[in-house]
Amino acid sequence: MESWIVRSRWAAAGLVLLCGCRTWLIDGADGPVYRLIEERQGAALGAASDVHLGAESGDLGSTGRMYRFTPSPVEAGLPEAFRPPLESRESSEAPSESETQKDASAVATASKDHVDPVTAMTDSIFSPEQMDEVTSFGLEDALSYAMRHGRNLQNAKEDLYLEALDLTLERHLWTPQFVASMQTGADHADGDALPEANDAFSVISEVAVSQRLPFGGDLTARVVGNLVRDLDEHVTSGESGDLILQANIPLFRGAGKVAYESRYVAERELIYAARTYERFRRTFVVRVAAEYFSLQGLKATMQNSYFAYKSRSADWEKADFMNQMGRSRTVFEAPRAKSNLRQAEASLVNAKERYASALDLFKILMGMPVDVLLDVLDLDADMAANAVDDLLPDVEESAAIDAALHYRLDLLTNEDQIDDARRGIVIARNRILPDLDFNASATFGSKPDHLTTLGLNNDRALYHAGLELRIDDRKTERNAYRASLIRLRRAQRNHEQFVDTVRAEVVRARRRVAQQESLQQIQTMNVEENEFRLAAARAQFDLGRSTNQDVVDAEDDLLNARNAYVRAVAAYRVAILELRRETGTLRVTDGGRWDMNPPIELPVEKTPPEPGS
Repeated sequence: MESWIVRSRWAAAGLVLLCGCRTWLIDGADGPVYRLIEERQGAALGAASDVHLGAESGDLGSTGRMYRFTPSPVEAGLPEAFRPPLESRESSEAPSESETQKDASAVATASKDHVDPVTAMTDSIFSPEQMDEVTSFGLEDALSYAMRHGRNLQNAKEDLYLEALDLTLERHLWTPQFVASMQTGADHADGDALPEANDAFSVISEVAVSQRLPFGGDLTARVVGNLVRDLDEHVTSGESGDLILQANIPLFRGAGKVAYESRYVAERELIYAARTYERFRRTFVVRVAAEYFSLQGLKATMQNSYFAYKSRSADWEKADFMNQMGRSRTVFEAPRAKSNLRQAEASLVNAKERYASALDLFKILMGMPVDVLLDVLDLDADMAANAVDDLLPDVEESAAIDAALHYRLDLLTNEDQIDDARRGIVIARNRILPDLDFNASATFGSKPDHLTTLGLNNDRALYHAGLELRIDDRKTERNAYRASLIRLRRAQRNHEQFVDTVRAEVVRARRRVAQQESLQQIQTMNVEENEFRLAAARAQFDLGRSTNQDVVDAEDDLLNARNAYVRAVAAYRVAILELRRETGTLRVTDGGRWDMNPPIELPVEKTPPEPGS
């Protein structure tokens, strides 16, 4: 009896330790998962990338709202700042004229003290007081930050982690499974209702281990112990034990490699997940770079708008001076210059707002708090952005297509899914077979005249072996088999279509590179020509041979040409990255840098051998 009490105490202590040590549980799951992902990435991709999710304490961060029926209630009122001045007064009397003027004066003073940098006529969206707090990001900075903090990338990491977590469970299920249980009870009876004693304490314990077989069936070994304690006499009135060995093996239906299908699925799904994550990772980098290039273009547009505003301001001052001196060529000269200045102001305000809004969206994409003061480097100052031009491969169209057919991860997964459909046919065909199972067991019991659990006696052994045959309707299985054939043909057609789609995407990506390169050259010449035109228009205006409208038209065309040029540069660089992505040749380090020298040889796969190999 004392031995059972000691065992019970150890079991209870182990249960408390298991429930209380959250860190041990998390680390116990993370370690095998990360090693498994690294191995499968190496086997599928030739290299492993960082997929660590970060430290996890298991703390729920619970609040009182977790179990409220009405969480986070909101009152019907509005903050004082959002109420009209008259509506917020408790008195029903109309305010005096002096009080109204006082309130209007206070509002005007507050508005005058706060000047929004977006609406101010400057070349920056930041006020002078904010400039010391502004962080300037180059392309490498943006990519590095996004790789570490991007929320969408973190979601993709978690998807890969969960797939690997499922595989660790599947692999575990194909190892010996141990189960231990103990059942205790106390019985009391009046008179002679109990044969052993009127008050008895019983313990039934069982320890079992089972093993799934890769070609179907399972083996199980169980040890069952039964102890009865007489509480009246304080003696053990009964103790026995049994060892049971069992085997259940299918011979037709469920036999062969079809029994290992869950393992095949889990192993291959992790490969697919690793490819999906890497494809997303590369696409995410291209998206971040594209948004960064777009920001550089918007910043250049804002600066160009500011230069145009300064020029229009100078033109208006000159026109106003000429008008006051009575030397205007027409009466419309000064008003037209003033109108052009107002249009330049509006264009500058709009350009600054577009840049500020795009910056906020870019911060969200990178996983950066929106209240961080962020700016991007100018187009010509960012060496990493300019280095994107070096990623353009000098290959023919056929070589680009061949690279995509070999390296596109999504295409490889699509091709492998044809084999998944083939295995589905094998499984469906196997399920049509009749059930013919072989089962066997051997039971060894302890001697009835000895109070012992482990004293097993061969003389009391019981052996059993048998076959069980079952034949029933298989129309459902027949239809499933026919459907599996259709799924295979569909998978083959989908792969053919995917191959054609990849070819078309590569061809389009190459055409887009050539298109954007031509547009960049065109816009370069367009800027040079409009710079010459503006210089000529100003010279003619200074000589009195033209009006300021000719200068304004030349400035507008030059502004449009410069804006089109920065857009063309951004589009050209994005097209290069997209060509790399569509051919499957874009490689990115964990720090967000372009990897130009990835490993060539694939590492040796470390997965367990398949059954029968």
